[in-house]
Amino acid sequence: MRSLYLFVSLALLLHISLLINNCLVHSPSNGEIPALSAGIYHWQTGNFDLFRVNPPLVRCLAALPVLAMQPKTDWSKHYDFLTGRDEFPIGIDFVYLNGERSFLFFKVARLACLPFSLLGAFVCFRWAKELYGDISGLIALSLWCLSPIILGHAATIGSDVPSAACGIFACYQFWHWMQKTTWFQAVFTGLALGLAELTKTTWIILLSLLPILYLLWFVHVKNKRAWRQLFVILLLGIFCINLGYGFERFGTSLGDFRFISRILGGKYSEDGQIKVGGNRFKNTLIEQIPVLLPANYVLGIDIQKSDFEFKNDNYLNGTWQSGGWWYYYLFALLVREPIGTLFLFFLSIFTTAYKEQFKNWKDEIVLLLPAICVFTLVSAQIGMNHHYRYIIPIFPFLFIWIGKVAQYHLKTTLLSLLLIIISSFVVYPHCLSYFNELIGGPKNGPKYLLGSNVDWGQDILLLKKWHDKHPKTTPFFLKSTSYFDPAVAKIEYQIINSTYPQPGWYALSVNSIYSREKQYRYFLNFEPVAMTGYSMYIYHITLEGANRVRREMGLPEIEATTSEQNKTNETLPTSKSANCY
Repeated sequence: MRSLYLFVSLALLLHISLLINNCLVHSPSNGEIPALSAGIYHWQTGNFDLFRVNPPLVRCLAALPVLAMQPKTDWSKHYDFLTGRDEFPIGIDFVYLNGERSFLFFKVARLACLPFSLLGAFVCFRWAKELYGDISGLIALSLWCLSPIILGHAATIGSDVPSAACGIFACYQFWHWMQKTTWFQAVFTGLALGLAELTKTTWIILLSLLPILYLLWFVHVKNKRAWRQLFVILLLGIFCINLGYGFERFGTSLGDFRFISRILGGKYSEDGQIKVGGNRFKNTLIEQIPVLLPANYVLGIDIQKSDFEFKNDNYLNGTWQSGGWWYYYLFALLVREPIGTLFLFFLSIFTTAYKEQFKNWKDEIVLLLPAICVFTLVSAQIGMNHHYRYIIPIFPFLFIWIGKVAQYHLKTTLLSLLLIIISSFVVYPHCLSYFNELIGGPKNGPKYLLGSNVDWGQDILLLKKWHDKHPKTTPFFLKSTSYFDPAVAKIEYQIINSTYPQPGWYALSVNSIYSREKQYRYFLNFEPVAMTGYSMYIYHITLEGANRVRREMGLPEIEATTSEQNKTNETLPTSKSANCY
């Protein structure tokens, strides 16, 4: 037993060490910029109308140590309009206002969120251990601690990994309650449920799913005390949601809301970019029913649903289209999870079907049904297929279930785990851009997925490091999809003002190169001299190279000037192609 928990301690120590390094290396991602400023706004104003699409727990925790550093803030540009998505320009202004110091703020804020990942890791170990044995617990723990996606997103102040950790914690406590049905465990489960609800609105499904799981568990048992305890669990979960929002506009009548999504607002008109809200419950029998949730929690769900209803431009497997694909996340799983993890997943299906024959069906329903529901819910939102991170909440459930294979195929499991270790560490610390070897690794990732799957603005500080090492790369042209201006990081650059090949030094983000407009697609005809992470490509285009591609594009060649002829004789930086900094 002592050696078992020694291994657990070492695994957690390794995990937290890798996360701390990730926190310090990368620049603020596009999702973090609005989150931190919104968290500070919540503390300073007591209002939750900013970044309302997700509950405030994670960003408030992230902002807490930053408040002690007295950041500069300005909320004068915030307007509580119907669509409520001005957290992005306000976040960008926050970075401008604090300059280079803002990078320190984000690093400190990230460190404050690391306990969520430790919680997720420990619950994976405990639940798998209790279901399948010690070795299975260690396998589930290892899968969490070594997962590139977990390592990447746990080192941000995003809500994806915290929601995964708190979601698995709530379901684990609920499983324990169904075995004991004690009042103490019921209260503890209700608090855990409330914690999960405050990380991400996705977990609102638990308010209806937990009663279903209870019915499946006690299908032949009548237990009035357990029903009362279940009611308390759900009531405590709702209480915690309201507590997290300071009971802001609790009990607002259903008919008093203005919604913008079709599912809640009914038909709506559009005036330019401004959506006029409605309420399909107005003038109905239920319009006076009080909503037992905070108003901004409800409005956040509405806004998020509206975003999903709109047919965004989406990219998959080299194809752009309006609207998405029902199989987007299935495809993403196959290219973004380590081969060893995928093999163990399919092996666990075989093990369940042919060896166990569903002998633990009650336990596994409680374990797998939440993951199935989340995956189905997310996959159904085909209007926006940008973020693989949306299905991170299912990972701990799968890791625990996969751990069962160690009971039957220990050597195969350990070999697969070794492959996962190699696959993860080869890419580290650029975990946000991880793709598996089936498609050739992260270098080929942009051919299959874009958006936050590859380029989330996380490598600007690495670009600065490269640029500082190569001061002669001037003039330096830059195109980034980061939400903040790279000049804040003291990178001296010029904006790319030509959509045709020109001699010079260029740094472009992957999302810019593969954008639907294709104005920078011609860079794919050149070999990058360096990469920062896997999201920023650096090119040195010579006059000869520019003319070669211009001829292929049917464009007139550029005549050489004296200065350009001299530049061709200069020594180039020694960076090699695809060298990650």
